[in-house]
Amino acid sequence: MKIAQVQMHVCDDKRQNIRRACELIRKAAEESIHMAILPEMFCCPYDNGCFRRYGEAVGGEAQQALSALAKELGIYLVGGSVPELADGKVYNTCFVFDPRGD
Repeated sequence: MKIAQVQMHVCDDKRQNIRRACELIRKAAEESIHMAILPEMFCCPYDNGCFRRYGEAVGGEAQQALSALAKELGIYLVGGSVPELADGKVYNTCFVFDPRGD
């Protein structure tokens, strides 16, 4: 099994971070990987003051992008973590996708 561990700098633009993560995974996929792993809080600055502002509910933008990418590339994808908003709280949530994007 070939695994790509993706490291990346993040900025204060969530969409740009998601796009960059997808670009890096696509580049790694050129090497016939089976799995890609993103870093913790890949879509926002790692700062407690940012987590609520960058957070999303289940099914949010980051989750949708990673699910679609896993399916597109036919790989397992460990989504590092994203700040998940649920019940008025912020959770450090890791979404993991199979090659079907599930």
